[in-house]
Amino acid sequence: MATFRLKLLVHKEKNKVVLAEVDKDFVDVLFSFLTLPMGTIVRLLKEHDQQNHQNSQDAEATSTTIGCFNNLYKSVVDMSNDDFLTEACKHILLYPLHAKERQCKGLNFDNTAVVNYYTCPDLGLVESCSKSYCNFSSLKCSCGKFMTDKYRLSEGDHEEIFVSDKKSFIVLDNMKVGFSSISLTLKTLRELGFSDVEKLDEMLVDVGHKEILALLECLFSSDTPLTDVFLMKPSSCIITKTHNMPSLADVEEGGKAEESNEEQQLSVTLFVRKQDKKVLYAESGKDFVDLLLIFLAVPLESVWELTGNNVEVGCIDNLCKSMKSLSSSSSSSQDTNVSTTYTSMLPSYYGFQSPLLGVCSEIPSPFTVTWNSEIYDLKLVYPNYDGSAESTTQSSSGLVRRGTTYMISDDLTISATNYLQLFAC
Repeated sequence: MATFRLKLLVHKEKNKVVLAEVDKDFVDVLFSFLTLPMGTIVRLLKEHDQQNHQNSQDAEATSTTIGCFNNLYKSVVDMSNDDFLTEACKHILLYPLHAKERQCKGLNFDNTAVVNYYTCPDLGLVESCSKSYCNFSSLKCSCGKFMTDKYRLSEGDHEEIFVSDKKSFIVLDNMKVGFSSISLTLKTLRELGFSDVEKLDEMLVDVGHKEILALLECLFSSDTPLTDVFLMKPSSCIITKTHNMPSLADVEEGGKAEESNEEQQLSVTLFVRKQDKKVLYAESGKDFVDLLLIFLAVPLESVWELTGNNVEVGCIDNLCKSMKSLSSSSSSSQDTNVSTTYTSMLPSYYGFQSPLLGVCSEIPSPFTVTWNSEIYDLKLVYPNYDGSAESTTQSSSGLVRRGTTYMISDDLTISATNYLQLFAC
């Protein structure tokens, strides 16, 4: 990815970054954190921690812990391909796509996030060939052949993704972002108690892929990411704050439980320890497991929204509110070339659980190809389609196979039911 040069304002005595002056490209990278699916964040931070520990004497690299998302991700890693309807179903959980994939591709933040388009090699030649496209060459066409003919769409225009093309912005140490101005800088210095400018130094730093991943890590684990990354102050690398969500029992007692559509309810069996009423395990079929696994595809911004726009972890709240504020300012500008307000959503692959999640899912993009002077309007084949007559090209059938009972521990580790392990607790 491109290297950025930041101008930092540093308090010499406190060894603290007060603010950074940055350009719009760097702000776009920061805001692109919010589009990342939680599974992608877990994977990127694990890879980052492994790189940091390559030359370390530690026996094993420790990765940043993000609630139970790490356990969900490891559960998918440990499951075999046979546990899923298709190999692609596992792939879209380990490498989940997000709705702004093409636009953010130009930022080159995640090198693995390449979306390819495939069609059947017999398109237009065989009557039984479905006029479809998919994003995975491991999927079969209805004619029985693998869909291996590859197409690449042009990258999205990433000149203006989240914010308008202003000359500069300022980023505070707590990840609040605003348009750069002398008045805002002076106001910030006063509010933070840095009135003596003689104690402030300017510092130029180059920011590459390593530093970007370090900022992503500190977004979850620190109240001062800029200081931690650029002045080499260690952060905790683990979430210690929790968002206080009311239990279902508290909600029902308060009379605030909403009536839900019976078709949108899932049933699970809980195993509870009597003495302290702690849930040891939940037992369920595929539908509830599908729902949990799709948490890995939910963008960070949607997680923030689902918690009532109040994630009490690191600096996520500040970054989300800044993105909403600046993108809203851009969309209301008189300049017709500025970006519109961004709304997070799930790709259509995961839409079959979107009503329960409360997250909108996008409509599949149209895809048209020309072959032998014929124009074909192709429909999207979902990752769970295996090409058989019993399968469906739509996403309603889920991700994991039917007929298996799963055991979900209280920390959201998922495995096939092991009754000996269950009763040993």
